[in-house]
Amino acid sequence: MNITPGIISTEFFRDFWAQFLGQKTDATPLAERLNTFSSRLLLAGIAIFLAIVIGLVSWMIYKRSEEGMAELLQEKGAALLNVFEGALRTGMAGESGLHLQTLLNEMARNGDIEFVAVTMPDGTIIAHSDKGRIGEYLNLEGEQATLERMAKLAPLDREKSVIGDFEGQRVFLIYRHFTMGRKDWDKSVPEPVIFLGLEVSPFEITNEQNRSYVTILAIVTMLVVLCGLLALSFAQRAAESRRKQRHAEVEVHRLEAEVRRNEKLAAVGTLAAGVAHELRNPLSSIKGYATYFSQHFPEGSEDREAAVIMVNEVNRLNRVITDLLGLSRPDSTALKPVQAELVAGHVLRLLRHNAAQKRISLETRFCRRKGQIMGDMERLSQALLNICLNAIEAMPEGGRLELAISVTRDRLCLMTRDNGVGISPEILTRIFDPYFTTKNSGTGLGLPMAHKIIRAHKGEIDIYSQVAKDGEPGCTIFRIWLPLISGGQAKQ
Repeated sequence: MNITPGIISTEFFRDFWAQFLGQKTDATPLAERLNTFSSRLLLAGIAIFLAIVIGLVSWMIYKRSEEGMAELLQEKGAALLNVFEGALRTGMAGESGLHLQTLLNEMARNGDIEFVAVTMPDGTIIAHSDKGRIGEYLNLEGEQATLERMAKLAPLDREKSVIGDFEGQRVFLIYRHFTMGRKDWDKSVPEPVIFLGLEVSPFEITNEQNRSYVTILAIVTMLVVLCGLLALSFAQRAAESRRKQRHAEVEVHRLEAEVRRNEKLAAVGTLAAGVAHELRNPLSSIKGYATYFSQHFPEGSEDREAAVIMVNEVNRLNRVITDLLGLSRPDSTALKPVQAELVAGHVLRLLRHNAAQKRISLETRFCRRKGQIMGDMERLSQALLNICLNAIEAMPEGGRLELAISVTRDRLCLMTRDNGVGISPEILTRIFDPYFTTKNSGTGLGLPMAHKIIRAHKGEIDIYSQVAKDGEPGCTIFRIWLPLISGGQAKQ
């Protein structure tokens, strides 16, 4: 894993607290997983919804067309029955049977009419367009009519219709009570029933055409919808490709910055080796002579104080050279299982006195889950201490320094958060460069040393910072990510 200094996204806060509460996360960022899942779910939902809507609309169109055709045939049959009844009423002159049969024969000549029959309530035919059927029983769905079968048809004074096999042929049947043209029908006499069988082929042909039209409409609509969804999917993939390209560009820039930083460290290392060799021997001589002379001057004299200052300055130069050599040399770490809480506790003890003097409160937030890392406790403590000292120096007026530990599925996070002055974006990209500092008394080696130590532990550093403005405090967050041991299994 590489070190990734820079500004982290605002989703850091959501991810961190999810991790702090012990929720598992994988290597894919949470927002990216949610966006991908939501987009796929949305497309699937739209497709299902549109399929249901199109199917429902198509079915409604078909049913409405079928009902319309049935209403048209029923109105036609009702009109024929009314004409038939009116003609019978007008022409009755005592020989009703003769006139009734004549009218039935005339009606049956219409090409759309398959048969006309008048029956008693039990199905006995008393008049029929086929005169030879008189006296027999009406044929209903291939069987002889009975009182029970007639009762199921439930004829009324108004027309009713049904499609089926009647009188040996498939027809659109219209039927109702028939009063033989008389308005003063004796209610004690059973009312006969008139049946009018219309040719059903126009109805079925129209239905078949409607089914074809509706099917074609549904297919065309579904194709249009699918094309729209495919276009949306392609647009989403294009956006995802652009996002990955931007991410790759950011990664390339990060790697380039890492290469430049390594080149600087290599140059510093070469320089440090030469400088240390050339300066340490003269500095040792200067320190020896200064110590010698300080012992020959009286206590409290200016010469003795000058000699002591010389010794202190030589010691300071030696520390700078030591830090420079430590930054440039390969890091020798003795890795062994370490509890992050022990590292944090050691650093807090070292900081307590300094923080109290500067009116800074120290707070801790440790995850309920425990995890071990492979590391060098002394070196990790040094890296975390350097970051915390940097945070304390960013709060000259006092404030709050928070140290938190969270555990994910395969990594452990050490986080520091302060409410100091913050770090501006143009400086943020340089804080790990050797000798870069904005402090008058700083050496610019503390954060680069922390960077080097974390890299030696195969870890990463994320940084987020807001600059203080308008009287509001700033905020700076360092996250140190370290791999867990034993395949990343956290211990409860």
